[in-house]
Amino acid sequence: MTDLDRLKYETLLRQLERMRGMQYAYHRKFFALLLLSTLAAGACLSISRGPALVFLCFGLVSTGVSAAFLLHFCDFARIHARALEERINRLAGEHLLVASQLEADYFYPLDGSRFSPAVVFSGRFFDMYTAHFCILWALMIGAAGFQVWQGVSPRAFAILAGTWGLWTLANLAFVLAWFRGAAGRRMAQTLRERLGTPCG
Repeated sequence: MTDLDRLKYETLLRQLERMRGMQYAYHRKFFALLLLSTLAAGACLSISRGPALVFLCFGLVSTGVSAAFLLHFCDFARIHARALEERINRLAGEHLLVASQLEADYFYPLDGSRFSPAVVFSGRFFDMYTAHFCILWALMIGAAGFQVWQGVSPRAFAILAGTWGLWTLANLAFVLAWFRGAAGRRMAQTLRERLGTPCG
């Protein structure tokens, strides 16, 4: 290996360490958000008062969007790390770094849509874990909505439910569109052009 190759290797390795650090940091935030928001929603549900229940319904939708935002940062780091690993492997002349391949099999693949019936029933624990919280939050929202329905006039409930429905659909449509993978494919293409790696 030439001095230039060694310099390239050290530069790529530092970038890889940075991406792995970013990935782990955002995964920690992702899991902490799920746990803390579920506890907060449980507290709101136990209070059983109108404002707390309405906050729960809107808050869990925002929490879902926030969780997707953190996951999007994890995907950014994984896509970049995959390209860096492939470039380092090419420089070394052998497959020394295989973490990105293992992650695709063990957690979830980076390519393709993130949310679909096939993903929910993929058999991967990460997908089941995500579905678990979505179902739990849906049940909590349903319970809170039922209590709100019992405590306000039909007109007030219709306004609240309609507003919540529009809020939820708008956020869900954006998240589903984002995680179809177009941004990740663009990023992989940029990395392929810059690093010369067959990623994505």
